[in-house]
Amino acid sequence: MNLNSNNVCLNCENLAVNSTCSKHNVEVSLDNYCDSHSFKKALNRGSNCGNCSSFSTDRCPNPSIASVGLLCFSWTKA
Repeated sequence: MNLNSNNVCLNCENLAVNSTCSKHNVEVSLDNYCDSHSFKKALNRGSNCGNCSSFSTDRCPNPSIASVGLLCFSWTKA
């Protein structure tokens, strides 16, 4: 069985923390998509707060719940 990813806003590098598209400046939902989709290749099953460049910094969008092992959709490559 082959598994494929869809080009949806959830895996687009233009998705901002507040669920808006930073390119088009509109609010999106997880199943939205557009022709300007730019696939975010960095997020994978090993991504978690422990290896996020924002962990324990002022840039972390969820500092009160962030912990090693927790996956967040604001994850950024360390």
